[in-house]
Amino acid sequence: MNFDLLHLAVVGGDRFSLAIIMALALMQMGVAPAWSQVDDRRRARWLVLMALVAVAATSLELLMRTAAMADVPLEQAWSFVPRVLERSDYGVYWQWQAGIILLVLGGTLWLLWRGGSTLAAAWLLCGSLVWALLVSVTSHAGEEGLWSVANLVNWAHIVSTSLWGGAVVIYAWLVLPELLREGPARMGPLAERLSLLATAALAIVLLSGLYNGWRQMSAWSDLWTSDYGLVLSTKLALVAVMMVIGAINKFRWVPALVIACGGGADWRQPFARLRGVLRIDSVVFVAVLIAAVVLGMQAPPAHEF
Repeated sequence: MNFDLLHLAVVGGDRFSLAIIMALALMQMGVAPAWSQVDDRRRARWLVLMALVAVAATSLELLMRTAAMADVPLEQAWSFVPRVLERSDYGVYWQWQAGIILLVLGGTLWLLWRGGSTLAAAWLLCGSLVWALLVSVTSHAGEEGLWSVANLVNWAHIVSTSLWGGAVVIYAWLVLPELLREGPARMGPLAERLSLLATAALAIVLLSGLYNGWRQMSAWSDLWTSDYGLVLSTKLALVAVMMVIGAINKFRWVPALVIACGGGADWRQPFARLRGVLRIDSVVFVAVLIAAVVLGMQAPPAHEF
């Protein structure tokens, strides 16, 4: 595995775990709470796994950044880590991020122990929001500082993307299988909540993405003449696919499921369609994350005022 592929895997794992933790915390706070203790514990195990992935990914990312800063091979970077932590902005932000992830892990264990505590879920959501801010400030958007407009807009982009894509993954692979065991009673209302959440998150994704694109690109032609633009174009195409899938769900399969569940009709076909489409959507979201990580590895064209 070469360095770039390792970087892609590590940063992608970190971003995926952030999305899942953030979305699961929001689900547990009332968007789609677990129905039974068994479901609570299954969700908590997902959270523990994602928190452990985040710890491993964040640690490896520090080592890779250290190797790049010290201009040494990865295996020789260990001795430079204390210096990076003490003397670089990245090192300071990394320490804050590591602390937040450990607090998130603590909240996850609390959730596992207490079986669905709303307070623990709120703790997880707040922690993941701060985590997203620290992720943003160590990217291109953070060059002007933690509280700069560029960083705050990019933070909103990361949060909305995480909630949008993370909710799709959670609904497809956790919530809908839970509902299948319970029967149709909650299917309609929860499907409508997912549609509402996705629509709100998508609006923020688009607005913040437009600002980020305007800030990083010097001309429309950069979309097809620069490496950064080509990767951005690929990411936009994948987001468009998710938007089309979301529109199909919102205007076809969610209403069909709501009508079937409310009218006593056969709900299994619209349920199966919704679940299948959401699972495809979750795969596309992973591709969006990969494109976003690759985008962060490219140097953006300078904006000309």
